[in-house]
Amino acid sequence: MSKSHPDQWTINPSCEPADPALVAALAQLATTQIADSGGPVGVVGPPLRHLAGPAGLCGTAVTVWTKPGDILLVLKAVDSIRPGDVLVIDGGGREDAAVVGDIVGETIAGLGAVGLVVDGAVRDVDGLDAAGLPTFARGAHPATGSNTGPGAINVAVQCGGVVVRPGDVVRGDASGLVVVPREHLAQVVELTTAVAEREDEWRRRIAAGESLPAATGIDAILAEVRGAPERPTP
Repeated sequence: MSKSHPDQWTINPSCEPADPALVAALAQLATTQIADSGGPVGVVGPPLRHLAGPAGLCGTAVTVWTKPGDILLVLKAVDSIRPGDVLVIDGGGREDAAVVGDIVGETIAGLGAVGLVVDGAVRDVDGLDAAGLPTFARGAHPATGSNTGPGAINVAVQCGGVVVRPGDVVRGDASGLVVVPREHLAQVVELTTAVAEREDEWRRRIAAGESLPAATGIDAILAEVRGAPERPTP
């Protein structure tokens, strides 16, 4: 839990949105597939989880670092939101002081934000849900901490053990969250599309009667490792 940041009190302008076509393509791919792609992807660790709104989100990160439990710069960050953005807040993992509630959530949803990610606590979960804002956080807590700062907007932050920079692309679904560095977005979409195509092929082969171990290549791997002949396909 960090009570300071080298860029505290800094308010940087938002980055230009990531390529809309690539963001739309990433949104069609599951976080599990993105995590399996082998590309330069950050996989956000537990206990961050889906708490409110739809589970799916995909958009450009607007980042906030705040002293754990403090809301001052979180409230100011609303001015940086544009359609397609995801507000990512590094609250230091503090779970006993909420840094976002339904007023902020409703406001950024109205500005076109597509998601909220908080390494810390939120409150007014029913209101966030009613706003239809996909929300991921460590948990919920009814009280806030302070409103005195320090904080910073559009600086590098940490969320669930992953560095998130302004302009990176955040993808979330029911399985969790991944972060794709902006400069690697095209590469990750290409690699992940190959994963999705491979999984589709597995499904086709299983539907045609092949066993799952055979269709996915597990039998071949075991045969090679064990030096035994591959089991015939039924």
